[in-house]
Amino acid sequence: MLKMNNVGIALETARKARDILGANGIVDDYCIMRHMNNLESVYTYEGTNDIHKLVIGERITGISAFV
Repeated sequence: MLKMNNVGIALETARKARDILGANGIVDDYCIMRHMNNLESVYTYEGTNDIHKLVIGERITGISAFV
């Protein structure tokens, strides 16, 4: 749960930083886009976020999401 929450908050923070920087947020002078891309890959890598949610749901309800 901590990893899932950590990545979500970090991604939200990176998106806000990019918004604050405006056009500078997408140039190489600032590395926010590199961080954002790294976080996006962790968030979506082969459904990692969705799998975390399914595992947590199973632990909470006792109902397996996997057949």
